[in-house]
Amino acid sequence: MTAICETEIIPRLRHFLPRLAPLLREHIPLSEMGIDSMDFVELLCAIDEQFHVRMTEDDFRPGHDLGALAKVIASKIQH
Repeated sequence: MTAICETEIIPRLRHFLPRLAPLLREHIPLSEMGIDSMDFVELLCAIDEQFHVRMTEDDFRPGHDLGALAKVIASKIQH
């Protein structure tokens, strides 16, 4: 897969998750975004579908925001 810069990840997630886009704020911890369990599953599915990356529970650390999540996704794409 072609490398994707982490700055491209957040806009792509917002584009492919239009219903969640208003909740996906870059510098707010994921735990504070008001995303429920179904939204979280939708986010995981979008990450898998768009970037061919499977996320694990360990990838979501307390305090992670979208920027940190984008870094994890970008690092997994590189491998």
